[in-house]
Amino acid sequence: MKHNKIFGTLIVAVFIMLACPLLSSAQNTPGLKLAYIDLQKVMGLSEAGKQSREILEKKRADLGKKIKELEMQLNQKKTDLERQGMMLSAAAKAEKEAEYQKEVRNFKLFVSDSEQELKKTYQELTKAILKDLEKVIVKFGKEGNYSMILGKQESSIFYADKAYDVSQQVIDAYNLWKKEQNTAEKKK
Repeated sequence: MKHNKIFGTLIVAVFIMLACPLLSSAQNTPGLKLAYIDLQKVMGLSEAGKQSREILEKKRADLGKKIKELEMQLNQKKTDLERQGMMLSAAAKAEKEAEYQKEVRNFKLFVSDSEQELKKTYQELTKAILKDLEKVIVKFGKEGNYSMILGKQESSIFYADKAYDVSQQVIDAYNLWKKEQNTAEKKK
């Protein structure tokens, strides 16, 4: 396993060493225009990204509030069970204990389901933004006559001059596109 990682890293290093001279000469080639995008920046600073984060935070807060309420109810039931335990018969105490354990399992299931729901919401919101961004980036690339636009995180760019970072321009283009989409939907 470790051998495969080292081998893979070595292959990437050799590829980069071979590609760098080609890219540097390609950059000087007339008509070739390269750029990269910091997708995390675009997702974080675009209006749609901010709205998605607000939706997710509200959902997280609502679920957190519900979890806290359920936890307080469970703690109260545990306290009541401990107080009443001495006065109950063994059978009644066992029954109450079983009910309490069932509620604890349901609580844990609710917490787990809530986490899954948050994860699903995050994935749905992110997927929608990425789908829209793809359209915007293609349009931006064509209109700007770019030969290639790379994703900073996805392409393993270890260094890039800031002059090639078009993230802010993509954010601006995406915000404009989103406004146009919203305006078109309101007119329908």
